[in-house]
Amino acid sequence: MTTSGDGLGAGQVYPHAMDVFRRMDGLEALELMKQGKTPQTNLMKWMQFTLEHVERGKVVFGMVPREELYNLIGSVHGGIITTLLDTALGSCVQSLLPSGRAATTMDLHTRFHRPVTTAVDKVFAEAHVVHAGRRTATSEAKLVDASGRVYATGTSTLLILDDKPDAKTAPAAT
Repeated sequence: MTTSGDGLGAGQVYPHAMDVFRRMDGLEALELMKQGKTPQTNLMKWMQFTLEHVERGKVVFGMVPREELYNLIGSVHGGIITTLLDTALGSCVQSLLPSGRAATTMDLHTRFHRPVTTAVDKVFAEAHVVHAGRRTATSEAKLVDASGRVYATGTSTLLILDDKPDAKTAPAAT
């Protein structure tokens, strides 16, 4: 567990990254994630995703390709690439949402244009919101290297849910 001392509220404890997003505006929570002031999900730690840029309706996540992420044919596995795109696609929608609202993937489509290998220094999943309604949102992303060369593209439709913290697990008000 992490005790907050970074503007999240004195004395509040956030055992999971998702708790921060339940209690804060999506953009504010993503900004704190970018600054390293919120807990990271285990997935982000393991895959070593980094949040490079965030603004309302837009995000950029980065990843350095590693051989341990390779498939049998010697490139980063498509599931890893899709996970990076999905993270960006969902986060750009989350950046629009107030506290107590969450976006979850309903539909996800990835197109692979060229292999990602360790010959690429770093790839960036650049995502933006195409449409945000009351109950659903659509986003699109591209996976590029530092020179802008496209490796994959993706689109997603997300369901927007009420996601209030459970009264039993919410920290007591101070």
